[in-house]
Amino acid sequence: MSRNLSVGALIAVAALVAACGGSSGDASPSAAASTVNVVLQEFAVTPDVASVPAGSVTFNVNNTGPEDIHEFVVIKSDLGAANLPVDSDGVVTEEGEGMTVIGEIEDIEVGATQSTTLDLTPGKYALICNILQTEADGSLEAHYQVGMRTDFEVK
Repeated sequence: MSRNLSVGALIAVAALVAACGGSSGDASPSAAASTVNVVLQEFAVTPDVASVPAGSVTFNVNNTGPEDIHEFVVIKSDLGAANLPVDSDGVVTEEGEGMTVIGEIEDIEVGATQSTTLDLTPGKYALICNILQTEADGSLEAHYQVGMRTDFEVK
């Protein structure tokens, strides 16, 4: 009889320890920093997730090219990635009304990966490449205008 009581007591203690352990485990992910892997290529900005919780967010940004240098700009705005204010060349006016540039990585070479960690508050964001490039024929190409933008959300 005492043997059954000991087994029962051990099961109860194990359940209690598991419950306590689960509780602290649940608190950890919300307190942990988020990581977003982003691919830049002609001509797209592709994060591996569409949203993250508010807090510290590390963006690991890889330029897969195949030919152009790109940059990565994080903008907080309710305007939507496709509706940011642009100048006459099609480059986003980074001081434009209704938006705030939170951070950026400039001149990411083809094949390179660079990272930035930003403290993001809840809201809507745009992830863009805002490079203006002169083509071989002398024409200008604004990477934002040719599709290097995407919406992103912080909850």
